[in-house]
Amino acid sequence: MPKIKLAIMTIPAALLLMSQSVFAETHVVTAVGMKYEPLVVKVAPGDTVRWENMSTHNVETVDGLIPEGAEKINSPMSENYQYTFDKEGIYIYKCTPHIGAGMGGAIIVGEPTNLDAIKSADAKGGVGRVVKKAVSEAESM
Repeated sequence: MPKIKLAIMTIPAALLLMSQSVFAETHVVTAVGMKYEPLVVKVAPGDTVRWENMSTHNVETVDGLIPEGAEKINSPMSENYQYTFDKEGIYIYKCTPHIGAGMGGAIIVGEPTNLDAIKSADAKGGVGRVVKKAVSEAESM
């Protein structure tokens, strides 16, 4: 096969492989007082979430409230942070020192594959409020 024909045939395959990273987005969550804005963020697999204005805050996923096999997040205190989500599902997170004041949030990545587990969780207080909002958002998808 001539080299030019081979090169033309491989271009679409290369573009397909690159498309996920080319179309990936960065979503911003801002710490405002004792809450994250927005509370729930819907993203596609491969998208990045960046938390800003983290002067006295962190991001820590809540055990049992992330997709099975997903990596736990626990950012450094008082540092802006970003994370790229590849595994579909709902991720519930909190600000460790301020969850008592209700400071938490949720990331819904693609399809909410762990919705039933999130719904059946015995979450109370600040985490419970976040779970209710995440479930409501996921069910409206």
